Amino acid sequence: MRHAAGGAGHAARRCVAGIAESRFENIRRLRDSGINAPVMLLRSPPMARVEEVVRTVDISLQSELTTIREISRIAERMGRVHDIMLMIDLGDLREGIWPSDLIPTVEQILEFKGVRIAGIGTNLGCFGAIMPTPENLGQLVAHAYKTERLSGKSLDFISGGASSSLTLLLEGKLPPGINNLRVGEAILQGGVETFRDVPWPELEPDACRLTSDIIEVKLKPSRPIGTSGYDAFGNQPVFADEGDRLRAIANIGREDVLVEGLTPIAKGVRVLGASSDHLLLDVQDADPRPTVGDRVAFRMNYGAMLLAMTSEYVEKAPMHDVADFSGRKMVSISAEPEAGGIIAREGTGARLEAMNFDVVELADVERPPSGLIRLAAGADRRIAHKALTATARATHSFGLIWIDSIAALMPEDEEAKDMPEVSVLARALGLDHKPCALQPQLSPENVVIVGLRHADPAEARVLKDSRVSAFTMTDIDAMGMRDLMHEAIRIATSGTQGFHVSYSPTATEFAAWAAGSGGLTVRETHQAMEAISLSGGLLSMDVSGLTAGLEPRIGADAVNFVMSAFGKRIL
Repeated sequence: MRHAAGGAGHAARRCVAGIAESRFENIRRLRDSGINAPVMLLRSPPMARVEEVVRTVDISLQSELTTIREISRIAERMGRVHDIMLMIDLGDLREGIWPSDLIPTVEQILEFKGVRIAGIGTNLGCFGAIMPTPENLGQLVAHAYKTERLSGKSLDFISGGASSSLTLLLEGKLPPGINNLRVGEAILQGGVETFRDVPWPELEPDACRLTSDIIEVKLKPSRPIGTSGYDAFGNQPVFADEGDRLRAIANIGREDVLVEGLTPIAKGVRVLGASSDHLLLDVQDADPRPTVGDRVAFRMNYGAMLLAMTSEYVEKAPMHDVADFSGRKMVSISAEPEAGGIIAREGTGARLEAMNFDVVELADVERPPSGLIRLAAGADRRIAHKALTATARATHSFGLIWIDSIAALMPEDEEAKDMPEVSVLARALGLDHKPCALQPQLSPENVVIVGLRHADPAEARVLKDSRVSAFTMTDIDAMGMRDLMHEAIRIATSGTQGFHVSYSPTATEFAAWAAGSGGLTVRETHQAMEAISLSGGLLSMDVSGLTAGLEPRIGADAVNFVMSAFGKRIL
């Protein structure tokens, strides 16, 4: 999944005051992640989970007196008062008490000591497709005022439905008194389903995208051959005869998504159908035509997004402010003098330009765009701290993939005047309690060390207490580099804008240097860098250890690794 966040202005600060969720599993994950914002449960719970509601949720939508009574009993036993939003059915015929039952229901709830009526709400458009109008929402406000007069207290919320009510809000027709809308579709799809013809321009219509890998591309007839029966889902499909067409198969199917709700983003790609885990595409008219290993992207309607979001087989990866480049991308190169000689000798800039990058000086860019990738090179690991500091200035949150034989988490000597090379990561994460830490932009939870071979006992203690993830050579042998990098990238991109890569040649076992050290092979290093490129999350990179006395072949290989990270392919 791709998440694109809108740009934030300097004058206004945006924040999330609360989250509404319908699944206990997701609420548990929110709480386990340290999110303490108010959480609203968007539906009434089964009786068996009432206690969980009281323990984990701040307010819940309720319409059944029996359930409210049980919530009150458990909340009172726990010494709490649970807030509820009492739902009223205004004709959509999903959940909600009937308006004529409002007064007697409220009178009974007011006798319960463990619950408080914090709001009145309604649901429209989800089942009966009844649209919000000034008339039915005006009835909701009237019911809310009745509840306030009966209880003698003001309500916190009068919730006038969901995204479908935004049209009234924009037209200035939302009845006064309504102060809450439970908006989901409009945030995730920009109101495509809500507004139909013209989505709300202020919202992002492509906040979520589904991408899948192409696993087969072949020229085949457009009509199946043989006696037609029923497919795996009990349907009898009909196929038009268009002659031989180039077809592709993507590795996703009906087990993952509502196929009918997918719209290919690339022009000339057409969805033909799907089985449980194969999506059939016509790519005859695609330009360029996809090949095996390419990825294909789709927009999703609400039904497709619902299934994809809840499928355990679809990986969810947030990506903030990532630009889609149809042309050339930009990279800036900064190098210390000795490292600069190696960068120039290997023709790094020219090779990047041949890979469709514009190599620019930062001075050439008045306001560096979010798509600019920074490459730094230096004599030792202290270049990593400089590079990380630059990335922290350019983005609000990022991860770090540290490919090195050491963790660089050694506690600093109080008498040391300069930052030791072996303490670079400790300084960056604030583990040495120095004032130049890069938090909150860089959090230990988003830092991954790959290829660790050496750790001083003191350093190992810091690592265990730091919440940094570390994969040793033993882990690489057990998992394989492909799976390990998949996990490393997941950690580095979880809730971040992307990640920085720090590479030290000591991580790799070169034939001309460090042979027999037990480090990464040259091929494993390339494999790690190729995974970084394919993820699309690279924001910046540094390479350390580039000195004038370095074996030329090692310098050449180090630059080759950089090329792999930036997307170089053999063909």
